[in-house]
Amino acid sequence: MEIRRVFVDKLRIKNGMALLAGPNHKYIATVLRKNVGDRIDLIDGKGYLYRCVINSIKSKEIFLQILDVIHKPEEKRPKVTLCVSPIKGQRMDWLVEKATELNVERILPTIFKRTVIKFDDKEKKKSERWRRITIEASRQCGRFTIPEVEEPIPLRGILPFIDNVENRWVLYEREKNCHLCDVISAYKEGEICIIIGPEGGIDESEIEWLKNNGFSTCTLGENIFRTETTPLVVLSIIHYEYMNK
Repeated sequence: MEIRRVFVDKLRIKNGMALLAGPNHKYIATVLRKNVGDRIDLIDGKGYLYRCVINSIKSKEIFLQILDVIHKPEEKRPKVTLCVSPIKGQRMDWLVEKATELNVERILPTIFKRTVIKFDDKEKKKSERWRRITIEASRQCGRFTIPEVEEPIPLRGILPFIDNVENRWVLYEREKNCHLCDVISAYKEGEICIIIGPEGGIDESEIEWLKNNGFSTCTLGENIFRTETTPLVVLSIIHYEYMNK
C-alpha cells in the first residue's frame, strides 16, 4: 500500500505523538480514508520527514505515533529564486508545479510594464492557490522542502528578496552575444536569481534598471519560448549542471 505524505506547516509533537486537526484531519480520515494502524509520512517543509503510524482517530483530531525522523541534508545544488511575470489561467499553475519539481527555492510573481494580468483583490487570491500547488507537487516528487511563493510584486520591489544573491541573470530576447551557458560558467558559489519577463517582452528601461542592479542579460538561443516554458528550460539546465557537484 502506498504511504502518503502530508504537509504540516506547524507540527505539534508531544511524547513521541503528532497531533493533527483541521484540514489535515479531514484529508487523512475522509479523503485518504486511512484507519488506525495505517502508515503516514509527515513533512514540515523545512527538510524533515516524520514516519508515522496512526494511533487513534477522533472526531476532530488524529494522533500519530512517530516511528522515525529523517532529515534530508541540504543539497549542493544552488538555491534558485525565480522572478517570473504571471500568466493567465492554468498555464501559471503548470509553471508553478513544474518549477517545484525542478527544485526552485522561491517563486516571486513579478509585475512588469507589459504584464497582462492586473492584480485586484480577486487575483491576489491566486498566490494561495499557487502555494497549495507547491505543497502537492513537493509531496508527489519526494521533496522534503516546500518552495516559498510570495505575493505579486512590482519589478523594482524584488531587491529585498535577493539582497545576498550574487548570481543575477535575466533572460532577454534581444541579447545576442551572452548565452545561458556563459553566465553559468561565470557562476559564483551561492544562490541564483533568474528573471523571466512577460510574453510582450521586458521593456528596455526595465532592462537598464536590472543591469544597474547587477543583472546579466542572457539568451537561450534563436528560439523564443513561451513564458511558462522558459523558466523550466533554465531550471532543467541548472538541475543538470549542478546535480552531481
